[in-house]
Amino acid sequence: MNWMIVVLFATLQGDVYLFTEPTFETREQCIEYISDKEQIPSIVQKLVWEYGRQMPIHAINCLEEDVIKNILNGVDEA
Repeated sequence: MNWMIVVLFATLQGDVYLFTEPTFETREQCIEYISDKEQIPSIVQKLVWEYGRQMPIHAINCLEEDVIKNILNGVDEA
């Protein structure tokens, strides 16, 4: 089971960015990574590189890869 970082931007469109690297074996490892103040600059740097500017971040979280695939495919897990 892989856990991935998902960023939700505070934009009118509700843009989302999915980090495909790094991935994590557990949610706890992923949460620890995104909570680590030393990792925040590299996360922001990657987003600036991708978008060409700093984007307003609404939320950042970790989701399991299969959940992400289901969301992208419109599958309801309920």
